[in-house]
Amino acid sequence: MKKINKTRFAVLGMLFNKPQTGYEILQMMQQSTANFWQESDASIYPMLKKLEKEGKVTSCSASTGRRERTIFTITPMGKKEFLAWMALPPEEQNYRSELLLKLFFGSYISPKKMVKQLELRLQAVHTEREHYRDVENTILAPLSNKDPYKLFGMLTLKYGIWHAKAELEWLTECIKILEKK
Repeated sequence: MKKINKTRFAVLGMLFNKPQTGYEILQMMQQSTANFWQESDASIYPMLKKLEKEGKVTSCSASTGRRERTIFTITPMGKKEFLAWMALPPEEQNYRSELLLKLFFGSYISPKKMVKQLELRLQAVHTEREHYRDVENTILAPLSNKDPYKLFGMLTLKYGIWHAKAELEWLTECIKILEKK
């Protein structure tokens, strides 16, 4: 079976709520899904063209000052495809972690060097956790409790917060164990 590029569903999902330009889709993703699903303009713009060719989105030009903007709108066919995908169980994703690969082969370097690798990740996870708190306070908190985006945005944010908390605990434990060696 042919593997489907999931970028199409990320784009259709962003357009489901309201018409947007490619740039606005990218900005919205950077503020919402970037912690678990990243796309670049190099993937969004070709996908918009493909979806338009398939009749899943339409586009119209709008002038704002000197710039011409292309605004994309999801079509009923695009909504149907998106909702059909939403009803399917998610495909399993292959998980890859360079840190875990290095830890697995950690016996080939000194425990002190491995601790340094773990400490670098510990700092990065602290930064991620602060980012999640900022998202909660600056993006989700101001939304109305009646806004469905707030509920589902908060649920995905909770995943990131809990994942960061668990990873911080695990990293701290690994460092303690290796420092005893």
